[in-house]
Amino acid sequence: MSSAAGVTGDESVLVARLSLEEKVRLLTGATAWVLHGEPAIGLRPIVMSDGPAGVRGIRFDATNPSTSLPCPVAMGATWDPELIEELTTALGREARSKGVDVVLGPTINIVRTPLSGRGFECFSEDPLLTSRIAVAYVRGIQKAGVGATATHYVANDSETERRTYDARISEGVLRELYLAPFEACVAEAGVFLIMAAYNSVNGATMTANAPLVRGVLKGEWEFTGAVVSDWSATTSTIASAVGGLDLVMPGPQGPWGEQLVDAVRAGTVSESDIDDKVARLLILGRRLGALNGFVDGSEQASPVSLASPQAALIDPALVREVAARSFVLLKNDRRVLPIAPGSVRRLALIGPNAVTPLIQGGGSIQVLPVTRPGISEALADAIDAEVTVHQGALTSATVAIPPAGTLHDPVSGKPGVRLELRDADGTMLYDDLHATSVLTWWDGLPGDPHLHASEIVMRTRYRAQVDGRHVIGAAGVGEIRIAVGDTVVAEARSLQPRDVVEALSRPPELRVPVEMRAGSDVNVRVEFRPEARFVTMRLGIAQQFDDAASIQEAVAAATSADVAVIIVGSAEGSESEGFDRPGMSLVGDQDDLVRRVAAANSNTIVVLNTGMPVVMPWIDDVAAVVQVWLPGQAFGEALADVLSGDAEPGGRLPISIPLSGLRPQGDRSSLRFRARPRLHGVAVRCAVRAGGSGSCRRRCRRDGGAAQRGDAGGTRGRPGLPRGAG
Repeated sequence: MSSAAGVTGDESVLVARLSLEEKVRLLTGATAWVLHGEPAIGLRPIVMSDGPAGVRGIRFDATNPSTSLPCPVAMGATWDPELIEELTTALGREARSKGVDVVLGPTINIVRTPLSGRGFECFSEDPLLTSRIAVAYVRGIQKAGVGATATHYVANDSETERRTYDARISEGVLRELYLAPFEACVAEAGVFLIMAAYNSVNGATMTANAPLVRGVLKGEWEFTGAVVSDWSATTSTIASAVGGLDLVMPGPQGPWGEQLVDAVRAGTVSESDIDDKVARLLILGRRLGALNGFVDGSEQASPVSLASPQAALIDPALVREVAARSFVLLKNDRRVLPIAPGSVRRLALIGPNAVTPLIQGGGSIQVLPVTRPGISEALADAIDAEVTVHQGALTSATVAIPPAGTLHDPVSGKPGVRLELRDADGTMLYDDLHATSVLTWWDGLPGDPHLHASEIVMRTRYRAQVDGRHVIGAAGVGEIRIAVGDTVVAEARSLQPRDVVEALSRPPELRVPVEMRAGSDVNVRVEFRPEARFVTMRLGIAQQFDDAASIQEAVAAATSADVAVIIVGSAEGSESEGFDRPGMSLVGDQDDLVRRVAAANSNTIVVLNTGMPVVMPWIDDVAAVVQVWLPGQAFGEALADVLSGDAEPGGRLPISIPLSGLRPQGDRSSLRFRARPRLHGVAVRCAVRAGGSGSCRRRCRRDGGAAQRGDAGGTRGRPGLPRGAG
């Protein structure tokens, strides 16, 4: 079946029952996440959800959390397709239990620069490893009767100007590097959907790129699934329709609808092309169990109603195993690892990510995770030692969300905040308790009033835990006013960033210092008028941070401890969809913190909590380094398993770590980077190359060198990969 050949097979009978208007209606979403059903042919609505490191569903729901998986680059670090297929089969079951038919993942773009803001969402810099893990991911999730979506077709490898840049790529490089994982997903895994990216390739946008969509994908590869646009990526009517796109998302607005009907009637778009698109959606419906194929006279139940009362969450033991199997030992030349239980009396746990670990990246990949044991608790239990915790440095771009129990709704007295939403006329749309001081477009308020409100007011009573100066931070795109008690203390207006997802991951913040006393309540009110469209609103309150005093406290703790474990890395909002990284250095004073802690304790172990590589100017000063990526909900348990020797740090690098940093050169939209050394040039010098790691298992002490088959703590042979590649 190809878009040029028209409809063949069983679907032609069902397509023939529909008018042109009914057919075109099916080709744009009914909502942001749900496709139209059509009772005339027994097609129920189909629900989509973001992935690929968990399944959120169509909204955040604190009563029905999701399993937060290790990020995709961590999955790539396992070098184990069999393990990933097992994991994603369980993910498919969880998706189905949430009423989700289609997961918008995996992301199978290639990591072409370590500055990629979304690199953590890809599997590897290598097309072979990407292909093997991607095929396993797709097979697993589709075993559970849930459709996978291979994204983002194609060469969508930068967040900078991602909606407008044109990737000029030669035929050979395009096929050998960029297209290879997509071809594997089509030929070997039978992927149900492929998502067309925002960017252009060789002069044509991917939602209207006939040579690559209609020619290569549907023609050469004989792809029988559906091609869906990235959200709001479709900017044309005729070009996209004849170029091979099948489905425009989100809905119900878009460039098709009546305009596409008119184009067909005018003869500029063939109705046989429309029939082909509808047939592909019917094939999708049949594969998902959403099409009964006959006229039943009534609308089928929405998939949401088919969801279980509680999600069928993935077995935490499996998530924990995958996390540990993704951790890569970069250094252990002093044999400080593993730390045998009972061998140390005191362990100093230090670093901003020890206090606020980053378990997932920013953007559409985010889920509300299941709560699991924290890092300090897990380490204390595994190593049987006294564990003290010290932040050492401040890295977050926004003021921290207040600890549980410090915020109370001034109306009900219950934990949380009071949300008041009004329209342009001042009419109250919503007035109720909200459990957290963060509101996003994904939150499921009844009727979604936050998406239409002209003003959002957040009121709360905050009880400080210590005396001294605190900082109140209110974040969002638009007009913000902060009041303490009855006094307005700050107001400002911010503008929409280039990419709407950036407004979600790192919204502009208005800050004001306020003196507070421990145990005393302070009434805080934030008035917010969104700019253009609501994305997020956030209220943070924290004690003002003293950088020098915090580092001194950490050094003192390291001096008196037997072992210092310092967890450094990315902060919330620093690695995300929507923007690229400005450089490869750890933000804030983290490098200085590592140096000073290492000088105070020779048994210093550095844990890197990042999605993409960072430079390590202190690597010769520390005893061990472990790369843990963005490891999902099992971070604490998996780290304790690895540091104590109960599990092998079984990962091998899916990306190379340059010895020195990259920085943008000139116009970022040109995507040229100056490297010292060059990452993809002849003068490459890497701290660790892709595929490298060490080992610290008590029963198998090794350090350095590439892994041979089956040596990484009981790996399953890494089927489909070259011998020794792991």
